[in-house]
Amino acid sequence: MKIEYICHACLFIETEDARIATDPWWAAPVFCDKWYVFPKPVNTSFTDKVDAILISHGHEDHLNEPTLSLFPKDAKVFYPYSYFGGAREYIEGMGFEDVRECVTFKKYRISEKTEVTFIINSHDSVIVIESGGKVVINANDALHSSSEKVIAFYVNEIKKRWPKIDVLFCGFGGASYFPNTMHLAGKDDYRTSLAREQLFVHNFCSIVKALHPAVAVPFAADFCLIDDDQRWINDARFPRAKIAGYYRQHFAENGYEPQIADMYSGDRLEGTTMIPSSPYRSEMRDGGLHHLVEEQYKTEIVGRRLKATVGEDDAESLRGELLRNVTKRMTLFPAEKLRRLKFSLRVTDVQELNLYNISFPDGVAVVKRSSAADADSLLVMELSSSVLRYSIGSDWGADVICVGYGAEIHFADKKTAEVDLESICMNLLACYPTAADLKKAPFRTLQFLLLNPPRFTTSIRKLKKFNLESENYDRKTWLLKKPSEIRRIYNLPELGFEFQPQKH
Repeated sequence: MKIEYICHACLFIETEDARIATDPWWAAPVFCDKWYVFPKPVNTSFTDKVDAILISHGHEDHLNEPTLSLFPKDAKVFYPYSYFGGAREYIEGMGFEDVRECVTFKKYRISEKTEVTFIINSHDSVIVIESGGKVVINANDALHSSSEKVIAFYVNEIKKRWPKIDVLFCGFGGASYFPNTMHLAGKDDYRTSLAREQLFVHNFCSIVKALHPAVAVPFAADFCLIDDDQRWINDARFPRAKIAGYYRQHFAENGYEPQIADMYSGDRLEGTTMIPSSPYRSEMRDGGLHHLVEEQYKTEIVGRRLKATVGEDDAESLRGELLRNVTKRMTLFPAEKLRRLKFSLRVTDVQELNLYNISFPDGVAVVKRSSAADADSLLVMELSSSVLRYSIGSDWGADVICVGYGAEIHFADKKTAEVDLESICMNLLACYPTAADLKKAPFRTLQFLLLNPPRFTTSIRKLKKFNLESENYDRKTWLLKKPSEIRRIYNLPELGFEFQPQKH
């Protein structure tokens, strides 16, 4: 088996009788032009050779229409079967002729000698590829940001079925607004982000130790942010070249030390042998490449600084669109909770009266425009009109905020930051499917439960609540405590200078 690292979560895998691409994304920025693939791939000429495309989940950096349009439409597409539908129809709408939704733990033939298995974890999934007696686990985003209990469950299920793993690809970096775009007095954004990224790397190492692959590859974090007020987030990521050293220092014991291969675009694995052929290796600085962001996206960075504005008619139309969406979504929450809720949106490309103040007096949604946030507003979210419209107008569009760094969130005080307030606000600014939507398709939801192994679906339903409420997303920890306290809570070692990223 040969594997070429293309970029982000995209791999080009050649088995004895199949050529496979995973999660291809590079043709266009995603999340309303917030994320750019970085560094740019050095080889994209393989697309016409692909027999099958494996897509782990529906986020834009994994299910990317502009990139998928470059592939032959007779390539088989495999996607995990989830409780909500639409993915198959969406992919078929791109022209692909053979789209298969895959049930957890069921093996699907890609070719005579190559099989794939999906394991769903909420909106993500682990992908297992088997061919010629070799096993490749592609965990992408599905494990490393989960709680310890969830990680342990999935690792145990994987290990029971695949006791010998040749190669593990697993995420190691953050891809969430939390806590990077959440601000309040006293919070050190950069140092808190360092602790957050260390937690993900620590989880990566725990997963590697538990699964015992011959080779482990940290990946799925090849993106950058180019807005001036967010580029610091690029610098906070743990340098992947230093993960092997971190593992040796904190995890190596009992004689087991896997090969942790820091791969970059153009590098290859032949079996379990690393071929370090990426041209980026000669450009490394302190274990990273973020000094190249300015070079690779100079034009785009300049363009972002040229702030276009929307006219007054458009700004007022946006108020109406926002009011209609909030009115529809407010039914998700108790009236008493909404009565105490008051928040503001600062729409950055509206010139005048660019604060949209939202409240719920007498159980009715009200959206008023002003030149300032209301004095009793609990938080202010800064975002562009395009991000806001995408969030309220597209299914799963709010991912542009909660995954894509689409908004900066400023809390009024520490008390406000303690509760799950911004999550309620983002739900009001979303177009996610609701329980009512699922009831409209009861057969789909029932079929999801029936097709997946009963013990597995029972377990993940129990774990889902734990994962959503897990300490990984505890506001009192991440927003109110110092980074040294955060490390003590998570049993993380102090981050030695040798593992700290270099600011650019």
